[in-house]
Amino acid sequence: MKRLWRALLISLSCLGGLYQPAWSKTSQSYEFTVFLGEQEIGRQRFDVSSEGGQTHVGVDAHFEVKFFFITFYTYRHTNVEKWEADCLREIRSHTEDNGDVYSVDGIFQNGELQVQTQTANWSSDECIKTFAYWNPEWITGERLLNSQTGELQPVSIRSLGEETIPVQGIPTRTTRSRIITDEFTVDLWYAKNGRWVALQSTTTKGELLRYVLQ
Repeated sequence: MKRLWRALLISLSCLGGLYQPAWSKTSQSYEFTVFLGEQEIGRQRFDVSSEGGQTHVGVDAHFEVKFFFITFYTYRHTNVEKWEADCLREIRSHTEDNGDVYSVDGIFQNGELQVQTQTANWSSDECIKTFAYWNPEWITGERLLNSQTGELQPVSIRSLGEETIPVQGIPTRTTRSRIITDEFTVDLWYAKNGRWVALQSTTTKGELLRYVLQ
């Protein structure tokens, strides 16, 4: 389970079908209640704002998994990103994963995104993107940056068609997409206007992880 959380919850760092309307570049917030099976384990919030050609993203997640009122797993993640156009230009993240601590610092300079983690440094002149679930137009390419570990993960992205799901108690027509990596698979749902409304994945133990929009 620990590897899945490390890979998935970047602030958890958002994919949509290419046939959707353009994502609206206005300030938006996403507040999700997170469930593991039927148990509510915490919340994750995404704040996104754009100004002068730059997009600023703030992510905050806090989870506790309990069994008979005993906490046996905790997770806390904060992440700040700056984008220009559709490319990542700066990232600062801090994660406490059940006692393990991770940090990622990245900045674009001299024509490259330069990334520093606790275990490695690397740079790239490519247009790097994170798992930007909140923007259905920015999840493209064959690799995405995991904002918790600082690793570039190979991905496969699929569109799964339309589906009606409950969103804040209202049946809503959505498009469903899937991101597949070598560590996890995550499904995402978007309303017809491109707004992210749900996330679902399955842990290595077969338990269902769900994000429910508040």
